[in-house]
Amino acid sequence: MQIPALQGDRSSNAGQAFGAAAAASSTVLLFYMARTMRMQEKESEMQRLVLESQQRIMEDQCAETRSMKGEIHRTSAALVRGVHIRLLHDAVSDGDLAATWPTLAGNISEKKKKQYLYINQVLSYHYLAFEIGDYSEAVIESSLQALFTVPVWREFWEGVFDPNRVPGDSAEAQFRVIAERAYQAAESTTPLRRNA
Repeated sequence: MQIPALQGDRSSNAGQAFGAAAAASSTVLLFYMARTMRMQEKESEMQRLVLESQQRIMEDQCAETRSMKGEIHRTSAALVRGVHIRLLHDAVSDGDLAATWPTLAGNISEKKKKQYLYINQVLSYHYLAFEIGDYSEAVIESSLQALFTVPVWREFWEGVFDPNRVPGDSAEAQFRVIAERAYQAAESTTPLRRNA
C-alpha cells in the first residue's frame, strides 16, 4: 500500500535535504573527531616527554644520593680513624695506657711499646690515605717498603701479621696485602727475620 502524500516532490526533497544534512553532520563530526585525536596524540606525546624528563631527574637524584652516601661513609671512616690515632697517641704518651694494648703485653720495654704504638699510628695513617683514595696503591706500597727496611718496623709487622690469614675483599684486607708485599719487597734491601 502506498501513501500518496509521501510520494510527492516535496517529500523527496525533504529526504534529500535530510540526507545532505546527515552527511554534513557526519563530515563535521569526523573533522572534530580527527582534531580531538590529534590533540590527544600531542597531549600524550607531551606527557611522555614530561615522564622521561622526570625519570632522568630521578635517576640523577639517585646517583647523587649514592655518591653522597659514599662520601658520608668515607667521612665517617676518617673520623673513626682519627679517634683510633688519638687513642694511640694517648697510649704513646702514657705507659699505663700503653699496657692496655694486647700487642704490647709481656716483657716489652717502654721504648719498644712507644715505637710499636707509633708504628701503628703510621700504618693507620697510610691505611686511611689508601681507603679515602689520597694515595695510590703503588705510592702506599713504596712508602711502606721504605719503612720496612727499619728493623723495629719489621719486628712489629712480624708480630701482627698472620701469613696464614686469607684476605677478604675489604679495604682493610687489601691494605694488609699491600703492606705484606712491601714487607717482602724490603727483603731485597734488608734481610728479613721471618726468612732467616
